[in-house]
Amino acid sequence: MKRKFVEDDSAAATEIGYVFTFLLGLMFLSTFSIWVWGLEVSTQDRWTEEALEENLLAVGAAVERADEAARLDGDARYAEPVEMYLSSASGLNLEMWLTDDAIHLSDGGEMYRTSQPISGAAATIHSGVVKLTGVETIWVVLDSGNVTIQVEQPGF
Repeated sequence: MKRKFVEDDSAAATEIGYVFTFLLGLMFLSTFSIWVWGLEVSTQDRWTEEALEENLLAVGAAVERADEAARLDGDARYAEPVEMYLSSASGLNLEMWLTDDAIHLSDGGEMYRTSQPISGAAATIHSGVVKLTGVETIWVVLDSGNVTIQVEQPGF
């Protein structure tokens, strides 16, 4: 019995179709992955900016309340804790500082830099610098006509 080989190209064409289908699926999956990654990064950036803005507004409001206490009583002592968002964001190197006319927030790379004006209507002096890495609470303290921001709870 003699065997004869038959040339059949249909199996090879099917195999090439499988390879092209696999490559097409891989291309769609890669494109989808890149799109989702970009969406995640932009959402994370937006949430970071909103959390930083909330931090600034909350501390600014506490400074305004301390100024109000100083206007009501020149010898007043006041302390208010302000809970911080993004306390675990150590890679941002955030720093907050208080001046007589605003509260400022910036990161190490100057990517996030913003300020919140305060009225400064009281005859108080505003000061303080806080590095926000790992800080969960900032204290706004009025003592002896000075409003400061600090990490430590005041002892009075």
